Amino acid sequence: MTFSRRLLPLAAFILIFACKTAKIPSAPLTATITEEGLLTCFAPGTKLQNEPVWCEVSAVAYDGQKLLFANDKDMPASLSPVFTKTLATLADSTQLPTYLMPAAYANGRKYEDFTQTPDRKFILLTTAFDRVKPSSTDWDGYNTILYWRTGDEQHPLVLAPDDTSRTSIAYRTRLAQALATSEFPGSVPYFKVEGLAVTDRQFLFGIREVGTSYKLFKPVDKIVAVSYAVEKTGAGERIRLRDDWRVIADFDPARKEASLPRPLSLSSLEYDPGRNCFWMLTSIETQNQLDAYLWYSTPDDLMADKPFTLVRDAAGRPLRFGHKGEDLTILDKNRLLIVHDDDRFQLPVGNKIRQPNQAPYTIITIRQR
Repeated sequence: MTFSRRLLPLAAFILIFACKTAKIPSAPLTATITEEGLLTCFAPGTKLQNEPVWCEVSAVAYDGQKLLFANDKDMPASLSPVFTKTLATLADSTQLPTYLMPAAYANGRKYEDFTQTPDRKFILLTTAFDRVKPSSTDWDGYNTILYWRTGDEQHPLVLAPDDTSRTSIAYRTRLAQALATSEFPGSVPYFKVEGLAVTDRQFLFGIREVGTSYKLFKPVDKIVAVSYAVEKTGAGERIRLRDDWRVIADFDPARKEASLPRPLSLSSLEYDPGRNCFWMLTSIETQNQLDAYLWYSTPDDLMADKPFTLVRDAAGRPLRFGHKGEDLTILDKNRLLIVHDDDRFQLPVGNKIRQPNQAPYTIITIRQR
C-alpha cells in the first residue's frame, strides 16, 4: 500500500504532463473566394500552324517574388509554354508575361503541376507522363520533370538518374510498376500524373487516371511516394530519387462526400509547410460540366491512407469553383491561388467572358473555425 501511495503523485504528474503536451486537434478549415479574374497568357490572335492557340494553364507556383505558370499545350517558337508574371499584374490584360526561353521548357510537353521544396530552395515542374511511343523517343518529352534553384529559372535541370538525360523517361517504368493492381499485374499500361508535392524527404505524385490507354481508363485519386536526397556534385546540387516507390493513398471522394458530382479526379497536390498539411484539388470535366473542389489532409493521415477533408465555406457548404481547377500555390499564410484549365469552354468570370488567350484563376482566403 505504501509503495502504491508513493506512485500516485508520480502518476498524477505524468497525467498532467501528458495533457499539457498532447496535440490538440485543429479546428476545421473553411475558405472564402476573395478574388476571381482572368490571366492573359499571350497576345490575342496568337496562332500555331495557322490555328488559334488556347491558353490552358495547368500549373502555377509562387516563388515569393513572382508567379510562374505553365500551359499544357505547345506554343509558337517565339513564345514558351512556361512564363512568369508578378502578383501585382496578375489581372492586367495590357501587360504580357515574361516567357522562359531555355530549350528545356519547349522540350517538355503537357505540363501539369508546379511545386516547391519546403525549404523553398527548389522549384519543380512535372509533365503528365501519360504517353510514350514504343521503339521511339518522339514522345519522351511527355515524361519530364524540371527543377531549378528558386529564382534561377533560366537554368532548369532535368530530374533523372544521370546528369545528361534530356527527359525523365527513366522514371516512367517505376511509376507504372508502383501503380500495378490485380487488374494490371506488374505495371499499369497507362496513367496520368496531375499532381506533384515535395516534403523534406519524399516526392508525392498525384495520379488522375489509370487504364489500358488514354482512350480506355478510369478516373482515380491515387498518390505514389518515393524518397529523395539532394546531392552535391561538381556543378552544384542535384536531386536524386531513391527506389522505394509505393502507393500511399487511394482516395475515393464519392465515399467521403456523396453529394458531390462524380467522378471527381485528382488535378493538383501540394504540400503546405506553413500549415503542415497537404492540399488536393479534385475536378470533373464532362461535355456539360466543369467543376472543382478543394480538400486537405495532415501528413499522418495521408500516410495512413485516411480520407481527405473537404474545404467548406463559412456556411458549411462545399467550396466549389465552377471551373476545372488544375493547380494551386500558396501566396501567404492565409491565401491560395488556384488556376483553372477550362480547355475551350468560354465561361464567364465576373462580368467578362474568357477569351482563347486567357485562363481563369481564383484566390481564396483560408480561415480556421
